[in-house]
Amino acid sequence: MLKILHTIDAVNERAGSISSWLVAVLIAVILYEVTARYVFNAPTVWGFGILRMLGGAIVVLGWVYAQRHNSHIRVDIFYIHLSACRKALIDVIGTGIFFFPLFGGLIVLAGESMGHTWLGLVGGGPQEISITALLYRIIIFTGLCLFFLQFVAQFIRDVHILVEGRRR
Repeated sequence: MLKILHTIDAVNERAGSISSWLVAVLIAVILYEVTARYVFNAPTVWGFGILRMLGGAIVVLGWVYAQRHNSHIRVDIFYIHLSACRKALIDVIGTGIFFFPLFGGLIVLAGESMGHTWLGLVGGGPQEISITALLYRIIIFTGLCLFFLQFVAQFIRDVHILVEGRRR
């Protein structure tokens, strides 16, 4: 079990690294697009689509990295004064009641959207679907799944704290 948790952490650490490099790519694309549009009066057709895809990837991979390092924003008025076991109890209850059902539904919706896009691309449905739309949905879906896995890893650690009474 510990090896699985370390694997999830390593994958999500890599996702954070990829996200940071995508920010540099995003800045380069913005610089190119602004220069082409306002200096040479020759805007690109692909600029907005690439910026949107990069922005979406940066956001979902950034969520993964923030969850990996437990750096999401929370109201710490009472939480910081609690023991590790009580923090774990609050996290387990909150994750079980709110996160798993709501985020599980979000992943199902994202998977359906990706599936419909794939079927529209392969089957040539009523509207033409581009490969970039499918790629964008795959990136978002993958990021959501990695975020979910990181929450599962943290949930397992919190349950371990409750059962064993110490951090692992």
